[in-house]
Amino acid sequence: MSDIIYKIQSGGVFRDMNDVERAMKDADAKRDADEKPILQLAKIREIRNKKLMESDYYALADHTLTDEMKTYRKNLRDITDNYDSSKYDELLARDENKNLTHTVWSKP
Repeated sequence: MSDIIYKIQSGGVFRDMNDVERAMKDADAKRDADEKPILQLAKIREIRNKKLMESDYYALADHTLTDEMKTYRKNLRDITDNYDSSKYDELLARDENKNLTHTVWSKP
């Protein structure tokens, strides 16, 4: 991070950040990077829970779950075990219409 030139606007004038300001900015950037997987996992769980709720009616007593639907629901339940933080960006990827693109979200 020491190769980056940090600027700050103070009194309408841009100036170089001092050492304390740089350290604060670096600490903020590190905190944001550290928190990213936690926030992504929370979003993944939110989407997963919504998808499970949307398919709950298939599991009612008067419906018979197909093997494909059983597999889909199991994959959703196991998503936090089957994917680590290196895959979170893939799981949250969306197309130009804002639809999730990873196959784990595709209902049979």
